[in-house]
Amino acid sequence: MYGRVVGLPLFTGISSTDLLEFQDRFMLSIEPINAGTRLLTQGGRSEGLLWIVSGTVRRCNEWMEETVEGPILVEPERLFGLNNTVGMTWDAVTTLEVIYISKEHVMKHLLRNSIVRINYLTLLSSLLQRKDESESVPRSPEEKFRMLVRSMRHQNSKELTLHIKMTELAERLDVSRLNLSKMLNRLAENGEIELKREQITIHG
Repeated sequence: MYGRVVGLPLFTGISSTDLLEFQDRFMLSIEPINAGTRLLTQGGRSEGLLWIVSGTVRRCNEWMEETVEGPILVEPERLFGLNNTVGMTWDAVTTLEVIYISKEHVMKHLLRNSIVRINYLTLLSSLLQRKDESESVPRSPEEKFRMLVRSMRHQNSKELTLHIKMTELAERLDVSRLNLSKMLNRLAENGEIELKREQITIHG
């Protein structure tokens, strides 16, 4: 188990002794989850840290869905702070292997380990820095569209689908409907996206 866990976010660099101590204190273990299981619901309260060790999950909200491959630490920024609600709905697409640690055990045991604390701060800082990068001012419709996709896309993404009308997307990007249509058709011709009625799929 040690070899699999040390490669996960927050556990990088941790010793086997520390890992055994976690197992003794709160039964740290990798558990199976069946395909089709709902893991988290958007708007529900974040009660702990959930790692997808292996398998494929789908995360979605009202107007987008994305297929993501593990390993993933699910929404670690939602456990503390002003907003403790889950930002996306997460469902198992395939059979998963997961680790779940309650908020109580995160606070009492996990974050008392200096390596885990540093990893957690690094992870949260990286999330904030990516958000700052997405707030630079894009100029063309294509730059605005690519920035929107980057802001939503998970780093382990396999496929992202936007369920949105062209008029709504044009308003969101603050571009004309005509210029948006030309840009999307050009990306579709290049094979970067797939267009269907009220749906845009970004592969790879």
